[in-house]
Amino acid sequence: MLSAEENELLTRTGPGTACGDLMRRYWQPVAAVVELDINPVKKLRILGEDLVLYRDRHGRLGLIGPRCPHRAVDLQFGIPENEGLRCPYHGWMFDGTGQCIEQPLEPPDSTFNTRVAITGYPVQEMGGLIWAWMGPDPEHAPLLPQWDLFTRADGFRQIIAHRLPCNWLQVMENRGDHLHAVFTHGRQFQYALERQGRLTDDPRARYNATMTLQAERAARGVYMRTRAVPNEFGFTKTLMESDRSEDSPEWQLGFSPVMFPYTVYPGGMEYDIRHDYQFGVPIDDTHTWHVTYRCYVFPPELDVPQQDRVPYAEVPLQDEHGNYILDYVLGQDMVVWYAQGDITDRSQEHLTAADACLIYYRKLLREQIDVVQRGGEPMNTFRDPGRNARLRTPVHMREDSSARDGRASGYYRANFHKFSKGGWRYIEDDVDRYCPDKELIISLYEQTEALGKRMTEQRELAAATGSD
Repeated sequence: MLSAEENELLTRTGPGTACGDLMRRYWQPVAAVVELDINPVKKLRILGEDLVLYRDRHGRLGLIGPRCPHRAVDLQFGIPENEGLRCPYHGWMFDGTGQCIEQPLEPPDSTFNTRVAITGYPVQEMGGLIWAWMGPDPEHAPLLPQWDLFTRADGFRQIIAHRLPCNWLQVMENRGDHLHAVFTHGRQFQYALERQGRLTDDPRARYNATMTLQAERAARGVYMRTRAVPNEFGFTKTLMESDRSEDSPEWQLGFSPVMFPYTVYPGGMEYDIRHDYQFGVPIDDTHTWHVTYRCYVFPPELDVPQQDRVPYAEVPLQDEHGNYILDYVLGQDMVVWYAQGDITDRSQEHLTAADACLIYYRKLLREQIDVVQRGGEPMNTFRDPGRNARLRTPVHMREDSSARDGRASGYYRANFHKFSKGGWRYIEDDVDRYCPDKELIISLYEQTEALGKRMTEQRELAAATGSD
């Protein structure tokens, strides 16, 4: 457990807080690029700060304070011009640094505008997202980290987001908690479908396969062990049955990397189709912007459409009747995050050996806060362009990872395009059902399976005829 003081230290990210100072040493995703296609001016809140994001008529981005310093008009109603954002009240205009560059109703020889400025943060685009540097000394900000999925040349991308009514750390702590999947995505999933009258006995479905595996372990008298394996970017997680040797790669190398401060790469298997980052950006101390960044890597033999823009969908937590949506995997994750309250009281918790990765993350978070308080730069600060290229963590290639040819296995996520015994496609059991291009993704899965079958037939024919 944590003391009340420690809990405050690790959860608060507003201006002037210790954890907030740490977070401001990282580039923060603040919006999806396509959001500004709808309206080039967007009000947002990040790390407890209210800001206005805009794109001017030359295509340049700006992220500035929310109110005009003249008469406090909210700049979300501002007008994007060639050189900046203009206040709709008296025409004061601000560039991306927050500097007032025009006061058109003042005398022509007035220089008052040069002495007026509001908050302004540098922003960049990467991977269909807009990123902001909210730290000190913006002219000497570190490089925007080139994490693999945001920058790799291949991949068909989708962005799905949720607004969560809870503190960011509750979201982040789940990144180190693999064991929750047994009941959160097994028994809770079964119960959600049972209440809807849709529970099936499909053995391939996530909700049944998870509970069957747990029952088999219990019958054998084994349990799951877990630990954190530190690396240069954060850590990987191990998950191993208790009767296996600690010399095994799964225990020594781990998988599902966590990239500090708050990003996880679930699975991370090189030959899978479905790759994703998940990260929970602190909006303020009691709200989190959770982003699922999908990157589907289909075989190069397929004709995958080029994307001019990465589509974005924001998904509600409740349906039209006010019921929480719990019949897909990420929805089940999120309810247990915000069911802990706005900011959970960790002085009342009782941790066990199963919480080893969670405990390690808290220790790492505290260490990096201390680094910043001593005047240093925290981990994952990149200033050398040679080092900042397709950043990724080696992981253990688990035995159940998909094969390269066709990339399809018995696991339900490799069969998103197929129908379960309940009559719906397996993709409906996951957050991927909200992808804006879902139907195209299903088609590409089908094409991948057909390709795999053709390649298998060709190999079998070659083996039978003795040809290469």
